[in-house]
Amino acid sequence: MALSTATLRAAAPFLPVAAGLFCIQLDFFSLGLALPTIAVDLGTTVTNLQWLLSGYMIALGALLIPAGRLGEMLGRREVVLAGIALFGLTSLVCGLTSSVPVLIGARVAQGLGAALIMPSSFALVTNATTERERPGVTGVLLGISGVGTALGPVVGGVLSSTVGWRWVFLVNVPVALVALWGGRRMRTSRDEEAGRDLRTLDWWGVVTVVGGLVAVSVAIDDVGVQGWTNPATWGPLLGGVLLLVAFAVRERHAPAPLVRPSLVRNRVFVLLCLTGTLANVGTVGYVVAATIDLQTLRGLPAAAAGLAFVVSSVGLAVTGPLSGWLTTKVPPGLVMAVSVIAGAPALVLLALAEPLPLYVVALGLCGLTTGMGYGLGPLAVQNVLPPQRSAEATGVVLTSLICVGGIGIVAVTAVIEAVGPRPPTSAGVALTLVAIAALLLVAGVATLVSQWPRRRAAESTDPVPA
Repeated sequence: MALSTATLRAAAPFLPVAAGLFCIQLDFFSLGLALPTIAVDLGTTVTNLQWLLSGYMIALGALLIPAGRLGEMLGRREVVLAGIALFGLTSLVCGLTSSVPVLIGARVAQGLGAALIMPSSFALVTNATTERERPGVTGVLLGISGVGTALGPVVGGVLSSTVGWRWVFLVNVPVALVALWGGRRMRTSRDEEAGRDLRTLDWWGVVTVVGGLVAVSVAIDDVGVQGWTNPATWGPLLGGVLLLVAFAVRERHAPAPLVRPSLVRNRVFVLLCLTGTLANVGTVGYVVAATIDLQTLRGLPAAAAGLAFVVSSVGLAVTGPLSGWLTTKVPPGLVMAVSVIAGAPALVLLALAEPLPLYVVALGLCGLTTGMGYGLGPLAVQNVLPPQRSAEATGVVLTSLICVGGIGIVAVTAVIEAVGPRPPTSAGVALTLVAIAALLLVAGVATLVSQWPRRRAAESTDPVPA
């Protein structure tokens, strides 16, 4: 699996992009273990701070499609650099504030910065590499961002236990500055047919999809406290669903839709998108469940919990280069299906493991399998769509991965808290992990069937209309 000199040379111009992705991963995976320390310092609870994770992910996911469109209109390099600058600035605000509302607001703004970075980063690579180079280069970039995943829990645990939780955010600032400096030399690209007039952007589409996702997330957030029958739950839920329906209707009639309706009529694309999304739910689910298990149920301090996460983080980190290498030899959808199926027993093992060494091994297996499943989503869909649709398709996949992942954090926390007496119990953690495992098993088998050679060949003869 050694990387060739040609691959490394082709990936070199995109190192500033990799630095931005590194910041995103480091920030997310380091924050989870720092939440108890932040809660104590700011005089609140960990559950009140869950929006530092879910609010960020929902903002990121909801804005990915319009952010990708901005890159096509204004220039992908320019949008990526704007996102890195915003991410670095909001990291500085997070590291300096002592107000919980300001901290949550800055995290939501961080989500906007990350949304500007991600789709245009992949589009830069797509438009500057050959079909042969692309999997290797993408694997290198994902591998570097995976280093942020691997370091995240250790950095979060160690920093919050020593110099303070604020450095979990402040460490992003110098990385962002280096990325901005290096990014000036990247060659830009844009969609010449998209135009540069922002008035042509589907603003009603932006409003309805963002509003709908936020409303649904707020509703799910209140389920554990309010219950399903309370207006505080079903009111936002109903409003969010109506807004998402309005978004779907808008995209059918918009002159320049954010998502062309023909995209969601491709069955293989939809299935790969759903499978990758469930794999990401598995990832965020086991991260949240393991954080609660290690710190609340087992009573480990933040630094020790961070060290327990190392094997898991390394598993997540290697999925980038490993997936890039595997997809040069095996269809991405097939690798995706097998990894998602393997994620089901890994989650069950995590739910049942009592001794800490076995628990750490289970964490590593969860990281490798679920990480591979969701990481392959953007690569897999490129095999079932024409090249000119890859940027739009990747934006939709990332939106689904991250939005549902953000909602998953809220849902996992609500289920864990709802099962048994408070504080959270091992029964709630186990039930959550087993339920996610069942979903992964069904999705993995369905994807495996869809990737069967004859079926895949038949689908490839049915191109998606533009």
